[in-house]
Amino acid sequence: MADDDTDTAANHSVADPFTVALALCQIAANAKTIEPALKRLRKLGRDIEKAEQKLAAVTAQAEQTNAELAARAAAIDERDRELDTRAAEFEASVREAQATLRASHDNLSEVDRRIRFRILSSADLLRGFNEQLQDLPTWQQIKQMVPGLPADPLAAAGAETVFQETVTTDWAGGNVFVPGSTLTRTINKVTSQ
Repeated sequence: MADDDTDTAANHSVADPFTVALALCQIAANAKTIEPALKRLRKLGRDIEKAEQKLAAVTAQAEQTNAELAARAAAIDERDRELDTRAAEFEASVREAQATLRASHDNLSEVDRRIRFRILSSADLLRGFNEQLQDLPTWQQIKQMVPGLPADPLAAAGAETVFQETVTTDWAGGNVFVPGSTLTRTINKVTSQ
């Protein structure tokens, strides 16, 4: 007997024939109540299948939507990186342009200072002038100080003007430059009429 108990306890998948016979007897006795219950169970099974299909469809759609959102997020991140790169490049080009303009302005200021200094020097008007303590006179002041200084040809020019002048004497008193040397001034200016 101990062997029979061990065999049934070890094998749970085998149904007890006596229990099966009793269950069949109960079904046969209550056939009318079992049939509607079976129909309800079958309907419930079909409803469960439909719900599982809907759940699978909704899950697939949610995964697809998540994939689309992830792709959009990646595209937005890429666009943000591109915009950041473009902004950094633009800022660098602005700084470079400002540095170039500053260097050009400084260069033009130095050329302007040298020209005014040379004109004043050639007119012998720098006596008593201390460059560290005083600013050079403005162009308007220089015109008043140096008699015979030619007027600026660009002030009277119209549309596009290209002007080049080569001189061998200064504007003040007709002092001649070193023989063989000249001073050339070329001006390009576009004005709108």
